[in-house]
Amino acid sequence: MNEYRIRYTLEDMPKNYIGSCKKWAHNEKEAVRYLLKKNADKDGHCVFKRGSSGRILSVQEVKH
Repeated sequence: MNEYRIRYTLEDMPKNYIGSCKKWAHNEKEAVRYLLKKNADKDGHCVFKRGSSGRILSVQEVKH
């Protein structure tokens, strides 16, 4: 398993807010699935598990 850092924005936060979290998963898609209720739309909007909507900015593997 690998550790991934996911950067995202939320629509209900100030415009310059960028959140991040770390998830352990086998691949990038699985790491993002742990964060979202459903997959992102074609235009990039997604709904997070806590009910907020926003966008995923980047997913990067953390090297130890």
